Amino acid sequence: MKKSAGWRLSSLVAALLLHGMATTAQELPDIERLLEENAISLAREEHEELVTTLLYLVDHPLPLNRASFDELKQLVFLSDHQIDNIITCRERLGDFKHLNELLLVTGITLQDMENTRPFIELGTPGKRPVTRHRVTRELLVRVRATRPLQAGYERYDRDAFIDEEAYEKYLANRFEGPPWGTMIKYRINVATTLQAGIVLENDAGENYFSRDQETGFDYLSAHVAWSTPRLVRRLVVGDYKIQLGQGLVAWNGFAVGKSSDEKVARGVIPDTSTDENDFLRGIAVALRPFRGMTTTLFVSSKRTDARVRENDSLNAREATIDPTGYHRNRAEMERKHAVKEFSSGMAIDYNHDYFRVGAHALYYNFTPPLRVGEQPYQQYNDPGTRRLLAAISYKAGVAAVHLFGETAISDARALATVNGIRYSGVFACTVIYRRYDKRYSSYYSNGFGEYSNTSNEEGLHASVEVAPLRDLVVNLYHDRFRYFSPRYRATIPMGGNETLGEITYRKERHEWVARFKHECRPEDASIDGDSRTISRVRQEYRLQYTCRAFAPRLETRTRLEH
Repeated sequence: MKKSAGWRLSSLVAALLLHGMATTAQELPDIERLLEENAISLAREEHEELVTTLLYLVDHPLPLNRASFDELKQLVFLSDHQIDNIITCRERLGDFKHLNELLLVTGITLQDMENTRPFIELGTPGKRPVTRHRVTRELLVRVRATRPLQAGYERYDRDAFIDEEAYEKYLANRFEGPPWGTMIKYRINVATTLQAGIVLENDAGENYFSRDQETGFDYLSAHVAWSTPRLVRRLVVGDYKIQLGQGLVAWNGFAVGKSSDEKVARGVIPDTSTDENDFLRGIAVALRPFRGMTTTLFVSSKRTDARVRENDSLNAREATIDPTGYHRNRAEMERKHAVKEFSSGMAIDYNHDYFRVGAHALYYNFTPPLRVGEQPYQQYNDPGTRRLLAAISYKAGVAAVHLFGETAISDARALATVNGIRYSGVFACTVIYRRYDKRYSSYYSNGFGEYSNTSNEEGLHASVEVAPLRDLVVNLYHDRFRYFSPRYRATIPMGGNETLGEITYRKERHEWVARFKHECRPEDASIDGDSRTISRVRQEYRLQYTCRAFAPRLETRTRLEH
């Protein structure tokens, strides 16, 4: 994950060109404001991915009268409970005749309806929308600079150093490029059938059109995707992401945290982000051999950044993945594409009106293998050599009760499982149990839990959402967890807990939010000269008031946080 020091100067220039484009360049700031209003804060790459998804929905809105739970889950500012209530209201009272009828749905406020309106349409019940034979082009250019300048930009002569060794070390760490980065992203859509795109990016400090940058930019990503309602549902050539089940085996890209409940896998997705590691490169195809059945096959081969070193005891090379994506100097360039990463897999999913089951398999291999490490918390790290994993996932629902989960097994015969039950009635309640063996690991996993590596953890999570009044929403969740072996900065395997409570009241153009969060986690500490593992407690309090009454496009926000 890349982070910039100091203040940032960022500019977004969106040019959407010709041929019946439905959106305009002014809509991107509206989406930015929408995410800000709903307190959706993400890493830069995840943020770009989410904005791209919402921009696509602006031009291809979801049909409110037939969209499934999985499709409506793309609207990240709606909770699972609200989505359940929309579907229940549609089934009991019939199709929506106007978008304003969303206010009849329990738990949907005026702001929720306005948030949702740009991305939905009524649609024709029981029928697929008529394909729009139009071409959509999107060009996004970003320039990013950092101030003050980092030490790597300083230029010194040989005379400034005592000896040659110090001078060579300076040269190895000196940034070769200018102190600003650029990103150019171009995408073209032909109706809903063909999509193609290319991404060119340089971070600040990375050089342009040097001998090490064959394409002129440090990072180049491209893809072509073909989608049809027939046998070949989707074919992607180039860079793509894979999302399967509940993320125990494979999950690339954006995934919400513990405050959300059920993951919704999207299968094969063309990659349009600037994350230089979290993607696959090759070919993927999703087939529909029978009604309700989808078979996904994919193969990927790419090179990944890593620090490679010699293991004297094994007389072999080992690699440590470098996730930063920076290639600004000689030292960082030596880590570029140092590891060969091969992966392949398949998924078979059957979707019935009342349940969904899936079987997934993944194989991957890193050359040279990944370094396990010597610290106690690293003893079960993934070596990445000829790994094979398999999993079964499920979803089912009866009336207001929904079940979901996934169980996976690795080639080391280690198990990982996550199972949940969700009730959506007059209130919403979700309970999720997870247990990830300390020997279970998957390089591509991103399951529900404290850590994204989906390993060495057991926990029980419960959340409640209730709206006693139309304008009043109360959210609570409590998560209790424990570890089976040492974690980073926690030598003794202990347990912890996390509790969050939030009350939101909205009235016309006013909003009040009160929030409390309590965290208790094991952490190593030095007490009277002795190293111990203690329970570190952190508590957060927040009061916030938002007013939009002074002018139509003016919003004031006051926050007190301790």
